[in-house]
Amino acid sequence: MKIEETWNYDAPAEQVFQMLLDPAFQEAKCAATGALSHSVSIKDETSGHVIETHREMATDGLPENVARIVGKTLNIIEIQRWGQSAEDGSRTADIDVSLSGLPINFVGHIQLRPEDHLTTMHVLGDLRARIPLVGKKVETASAPAISGGVQIEAQTGREYLAAL
Repeated sequence: MKIEETWNYDAPAEQVFQMLLDPAFQEAKCAATGALSHSVSIKDETSGHVIETHREMATDGLPENVARIVGKTLNIIEIQRWGQSAEDGSRTADIDVSLSGLPINFVGHIQLRPEDHLTTMHVLGDLRARIPLVGKKVETASAPAISGGVQIEAQTGREYLAAL
């Protein structure tokens, strides 16, 4: 199932990227999603940066048939692999969000683009639940959580940048 989200930050692209690399922002993002617990790792590699978050989330609110499969909590692992900045200041990341121990993941790309005084963020990817018979139902039930997580990240980023 395709998922696509776009949002803007009222800040230059380099400032937005530095925000993404700030452990305090990543911690705030995890907390804002309602994580019961979380951890953050940010690595500077020669090809770019890797941001990895682990979140333990309650399954309250999931459809009963889905919650029965995953249990009372689930562990979400999000990995963003950011490349180097292009000449115009834009950047691209590969994103992989998986649910530990389950055949469900979201794989796609994030684009960070400067546009005048704004920075536009765009996420496009595929949500896949490789579960016989109920995979499409799980995808349909999970899609709002992915989109909601992106919207929470956008709001957390706006608050972070406003506080600078």
